[in-house]
Amino acid sequence: MKIDVKHTAELSRITLTPEELEKFTPQMETILESVTLLKDVNTDGVQPMKAHVKFDELREDVPQESLTQEEVLRNAKHKEAGFVKVYGKVFGDIEES
Repeated sequence: MKIDVKHTAELSRITLTPEELEKFTPQMETILESVTLLKDVNTDGVQPMKAHVKFDELREDVPQESLTQEEVLRNAKHKEAGFVKVYGKVFGDIEES
């Protein structure tokens, strides 16, 4: 599937160099080809995984105090370079530390 990455980037107000366009165009085409495979999946009788939230039902976005980095990392089982390290099927196999 062909996609005009330059046009899409411009619509998104993203500036891409010619090298980035060359790199991202085949990647986007591969992604879109993968997504088109979903058209052939029979979803009859499959319940949605989560409900949609209407924008008028969202709470007001009010800045508030949050946890410090030390507080967040205190209970994290896996840490690396000051960040919480997350494992799962999306991120790869679980590694024990």
